[in-house]
Amino acid sequence: MTELKVLGGSRSHDTLRRILSQRSPGKVLDCPAGTGVLSQFLQDLGWDVHCADIDAGNFEAEGFPFEEVNLNQGIPYEDESFDAVLCANGLHRLYHPASAVKEFYRVLRPGGSLYVNINNYASIHKRLRFLFYGSITNTINESNYKQTSTDPQANVRHHLFYPQLANHLEETGFRIAEVRAASVKMSHRLLWPFALLIQLAAYLVSPASRKRNRIASTNAPGILPGGKYLYVEAVKPTS
Repeated sequence: MTELKVLGGSRSHDTLRRILSQRSPGKVLDCPAGTGVLSQFLQDLGWDVHCADIDAGNFEAEGFPFEEVNLNQGIPYEDESFDAVLCANGLHRLYHPASAVKEFYRVLRPGGSLYVNINNYASIHKRLRFLFYGSITNTINESNYKQTSTDPQANVRHHLFYPQLANHLEETGFRIAEVRAASVKMSHRLLWPFALLIQLAAYLVSPASRKRNRIASTNAPGILPGGKYLYVEAVKPTS
């Protein structure tokens, strides 16, 4: 069997794998599925996996139901079709992430979970990088930035920050159950003293501004001193 590669950081799925391996298997939508590396992982754990992606050419796993979809435009599944939805490294690649969140909510059964993995743009590492570089990441700054698909909408890259994602989730009706750092390296841990200074300085910000900008969340241990990626679990209420 050919070893499937992660589209993105090689360790970006580590937290997702640990958490999903502890959950009871059910019917799950993996969207965007990429090469199918997480789909294969979930199937091996007993999940009933259905896959979707804008670029069918990237999908290399065999034996999975697959739909070619554009998350900016909706997904072709019935209401309340899935026990879980997995969206790894995908929401920041959309013109309309809020629309995708609404679609995920629609196809989830009550009590079902949405598992999201996104770049952690609010980490102390990224904040210091912006201070010195004036930009968040090298990826889209490079003159030879590699396009991965012939579809222009598959090559979008946005800086989706946690407050935006949290707003999209809660406005749709989700309850945010957990936020956790993912792909934490030693370089992130060494920056903890800077993170502590920011946490203390945040008390100088007005309460209204702290609430509006979700500073308590973005300065929390799962985000500010966190890793390159951010794991978020959101649950669709049962009533």
